[in-house]
Amino acid sequence: MKTSEPLALIILNASRDAFLRQKRAKTLHAAGYYTTSAETPEEAITLASQMKCAVAIVCDSFTIMERRLIHTRIQEAVPQTTVIFLASSGDYSAQILLSAVRAALESQSTLNLGYGIV
Repeated sequence: MKTSEPLALIILNASRDAFLRQKRAKTLHAAGYYTTSAETPEEAITLASQMKCAVAIVCDSFTIMERRLIHTRIQEAVPQTTVIFLASSGDYSAQILLSAVRAALESQSTLNLGYGIV
């Protein structure tokens, strides 16, 4: 039976830095989002694909080649996922993080990709 309930919004939080992943997760949870975290490119690709994440946040702790790989594979597996790359300047700012997530979700809603906005 189909439900009219929007899908739960899951944000992928990918970084090699455990402290940063934890800090981001707390910020996102406090804002009402569900998160999943990845430490490696392989984990990021697998989790985004399996969990159908609305947004994937990729930290600059990954090399440029790893970031390209993550982006390409996620877009191949789940094209509706928006991938956000955060530079180190945005890594420690809750305001920048939440603004980037909200902007990604708003752009998805205008494209009607099936994710509800929290």
